[in-house]
Amino acid sequence: MRRLMQLLLLLAAAPLLAAEADTLARIGAQIEQYGVLRADFVQTKQMAALKRPLVTSGRLVYSRRHGVLWLIEQPYRIGYVFGDERIVEIAADGTRRERGLRDVPGLAQVSRVFRAMLGANTTALREVFEVSVHGDAAKWEIELKPRQAQIAQFLIGLKLSGGRFVDSIGIEEAGGDRTQLRLRNTQGASAPAEAELQLFGVDAARP
Repeated sequence: MRRLMQLLLLLAAAPLLAAEADTLARIGAQIEQYGVLRADFVQTKQMAALKRPLVTSGRLVYSRRHGVLWLIEQPYRIGYVFGDERIVEIAADGTRRERGLRDVPGLAQVSRVFRAMLGANTTALREVFEVSVHGDAAKWEIELKPRQAQIAQFLIGLKLSGGRFVDSIGIEEAGGDRTQLRLRNTQGASAPAEAELQLFGVDAARP
């Protein structure tokens, strides 16, 4: 997941047609009304060098305030917190390994892009991608592609689709590797639960 997301870092911005910009704004508005999104995920990675795809599944929590909580449950257990100021790895036994964003500048940018996609942060997406929008706010598809030849030799593009929420994120690499992230049972909420705050590393008792 990290290696794939790192391919996104050098993409350039591109203007949208007025109609596309309006649709993108509507998509963002209907998702951004929630402070928190919870979903189950299944991530399937098909590597050109392997016959069988690598499949992981688990849960994620997107919090506009605290970042992304990514909990892999199968076939192994590990969690990640992608925040504004830190990235934390949570082992199966609960051990936390925290790193500041200055220590991992590449992952810091990955975190920013990942949060922008899950939260449909249209401003952030337009800053780093050439964006093409299809459909309307009820059923949409967004294609993200690199404009520079040196980036296109590694990454063909990404595709997001959904309706009320983001339902899937597809990543296609020039080398033949493909990753499909499917989100299900997505629910919106105003704030994280206490257990989620603990995983984010936030003291729920603080005002």
